[in-house]
Amino acid sequence: MKTDGTKILVVDDEVGYRKVLSNALTERGFVVRTAATGEEALAELKKHEFPIALLDMKLPGGIDGLELLQRIKGMYNNTSVLIMTAYGGIETAVEAMRRGAFNYITKPFNLDEIILNIDRLITQQKIIEENKYLHSELEKVYGLKKIVGSSKEIQKVLDMVSRVALSTATVLITGESGTGKELVARAIHFTGNRKDEKFVVINCATLSENLLESELFGHVKGAFTGAIKDKKGLFEEADGGTMFMDEIGDIPKSVQAKILRVLQEGEFISLGDTATKKVDVRIIAATNQDLLQRVQEKEFREDLYYRLNVINIKMPPLRDRKEDIPLLVKHFIEKYNKKENRQVKGISPEVEKEFYGYNWPGNVRELENVIERAVTLTNEDIISLNVILPLVKKEGEAICIGDELLSQPYKEARRKALDAFNTKYITNVLNKNSGNVTNAAKESEIERQYLQRMLKRYNIKSKDIF
Repeated sequence: MKTDGTKILVVDDEVGYRKVLSNALTERGFVVRTAATGEEALAELKKHEFPIALLDMKLPGGIDGLELLQRIKGMYNNTSVLIMTAYGGIETAVEAMRRGAFNYITKPFNLDEIILNIDRLITQQKIIEENKYLHSELEKVYGLKKIVGSSKEIQKVLDMVSRVALSTATVLITGESGTGKELVARAIHFTGNRKDEKFVVINCATLSENLLESELFGHVKGAFTGAIKDKKGLFEEADGGTMFMDEIGDIPKSVQAKILRVLQEGEFISLGDTATKKVDVRIIAATNQDLLQRVQEKEFREDLYYRLNVINIKMPPLRDRKEDIPLLVKHFIEKYNKKENRQVKGISPEVEKEFYGYNWPGNVRELENVIERAVTLTNEDIISLNVILPLVKKEGEAICIGDELLSQPYKEARRKALDAFNTKYITNVLNKNSGNVTNAAKESEIERQYLQRMLKRYNIKSKDIF
């Protein structure tokens, strides 16, 4: 057993027991202090930090073992207590465990038994510390601090996240693509009561109807062609935790009914199966669509809409919270400095001015993408306009047309301006629809085939969509 010089407080009124324990534990590398009474023990605890205390239940003076245990757990919560008691005091020892003691050992004790219990205690403490570290790291990665901004709009979001995190209510997060809907969903989960359980993510827009149903609910062998073995679905995988369903507006009606059953009854049936499975899953859904309009169009179940929309968090677009741009820029520069081992200090005043004037169709995701590339490409410690301008233009929106076009022949200037507009428009509508060409064609009232040809003409690929 590796002790690492762990401090142990031995509390016993019998000098023989104190001496035996002190010698045996010291030989094994522990640092041992002893006390004969509850009062002496409290005096030691004030002077030193003890991860472990061996405590006799029967102590002389005004503080007996149970009271001392209560004071230790109240004042020194990092101290784990191992109880020692005579056989006749087992009932009291059990009560001590109910009040927070780790375990009890009967007198006369076996030294090996004490060492074994101390070993288990140290292992448990290491696991607790590792979990604390893990949770602190998760909080850094997914917690409220990752939602950057001081604007009124983003403070409303933070307030809502704080209020709903500890509840079990279903949450619907709405907003344009790139506004940070998944980030908010993760913050709700990792600051809530289910933070120790799984956070499962599925993008409902990327899967066909049959595949989506199989992914969500699982299937049994032979359920369909290619189902060569049983498969556990994501709802079963997320049991006890949280399911984040992104782009829920794209779910087919047949699947909507099964999700409604999960929300109402907490149960489902896998594809090809007859047995009902029960699950306890908190659902957080997100969409960039107007679900109420989808309900009116008979494309989305009304009963499911109201089941999902118990709590609604609306994510503001970046154009409505431009006062957050400096904080976001600082945050992303720090992030990509660390990732790329760079020393970029900030952006020039000219870049900041242009950022405020830009519409950011891709929202915060687009800003992050621009900053990431700028940090990578710049050779200076301050990002200048000549680095930023091509990056922003590439995303489909020129900050300004540019006087250079005015000096060119009309047809050439007109062609370039039209190309810039088409690139901007297509990129924007695809951003709003998470790259879904069918939905983008429907929204823009462009034939899908024609939109596909424009994508090819302007070389707009999936990697260019934020």
